[in-house]
Amino acid sequence: MSNRVFRLEAEKGVFFLRLPEACAAGGIDRNTEARNLAQAATLGLGVPPLFCRPETGILLTAAIQDLVQHGGPDFPRALGEALGKLHGSRCAFAGRLDPDEVYAAQSAALQGNAAFRQDVIDLDRAFRALEESGQSRAQTRLVPSHGDLSPGNCLLTRDRLWLIDWEFSAMTEPAWDIAYAIQENGFCETREAAFLEGYRAAGAAGLCPDPGRLNIMKAKCDAVSALWALEQVAKGREEQSFLAFARERKIRALARL
Repeated sequence: MSNRVFRLEAEKGVFFLRLPEACAAGGIDRNTEARNLAQAATLGLGVPPLFCRPETGILLTAAIQDLVQHGGPDFPRALGEALGKLHGSRCAFAGRLDPDEVYAAQSAALQGNAAFRQDVIDLDRAFRALEESGQSRAQTRLVPSHGDLSPGNCLLTRDRLWLIDWEFSAMTEPAWDIAYAIQENGFCETREAAFLEGYRAAGAAGLCPDPGRLNIMKAKCDAVSALWALEQVAKGREEQSFLAFARERKIRALARL
């Protein structure tokens, strides 16, 4: 949504060229992204940049070849292993991702939109109850986080799993990436178990949240996703699909909260 990506075929190979959309200007810290991508590339998780200019957001990398169809039987464990490697790496990413602060900013931005007032009120009420119960915030170690593990950003090949689009990478608690990956990739219980098994096997067992904390973070992920979709409608983007997505995520979040 924030970029245009072109596949370039040249004498020296095949490349991906990313050009930011104008609507993304100011909303993404490209210097943070560049620093974190460079560290992810040293781990073998991010595609090494061939050209990166944070001032403009232009990024050139080699194209990823031999992709395996998303959703195959090996995908959940491979994603878990990649995420466990990232979280356990002790890399010091730039930036901080606080899900509660992200949600609060989204909620504030939508307060003046009458069309979505009830959606925001419902989610705000649930968040306040969670805060008052003392369950909202967890004291935990912060880890390097990808921040946006949606299907299009998790590319499996015959050799490895690549994570692309590090625009929202930062330091955060492990539960955010774990919950976001589960929710956005639509893992059933069996696939979630395989994902978590891969995460633990990569040496990150001590970082895996307990079921209660994971459930809370799943709800927060869905709430953030719901408000993100409402923001897209407010910006004039295609209403039918975004609104349906927002309402689905809202219902799912409230069911957990």
